Amino acid sequence: MPVVRTEVDIDDTPLDHVWTVLCDFEAHAGYMDDVLGIRFLERGEGTALSSWRVLLNGSELTWDERDVFTPMRRIDFDQTEGDLEVFRGFWELVETPTGVRVVLEIEFDIGIPSLAAVLDPIGIQAIESNSRSMLAAIRDRRPAPVSP
Repeated sequence: MPVVRTEVDIDDTPLDHVWTVLCDFEAHAGYMDDVLGIRFLERGEGTALSSWRVLLNGSELTWDERDVFTPMRRIDFDQTEGDLEVFRGFWELVETPTGVRVVLEIEFDIGIPSLAAVLDPIGIQAIESNSRSMLAAIRDRRPAPVSP
């Protein structure tokens, strides 16, 4: 199965701020161009079930996913139902000397084995583009500067 890994460095921004922005799924549609809507269907201690609607290469893709939020600033997700056969991965925050690195890794299977050689490269390109756009939007949600 193809795996797409994208990352962005966010300088001069506290890890806790980036974590708060990342975990607020329902707000993502307000500032991420490709996200049409996300809502929580269930929430528990460190877990959630969320429903996603995004534009991927101009087409709407929908899925529900089980999300596991860890104290290590990582969110593992796995599609429970949706448009793809497999859609899973993780978001991870890593402290750097200058700020925070946000990593998004996605493994997917379109579910049409006879067309995988043709569709997988298209899917990789679309997911990479979408992921870069989402990460850039998170990067741009920096906290307002504090005046002296």
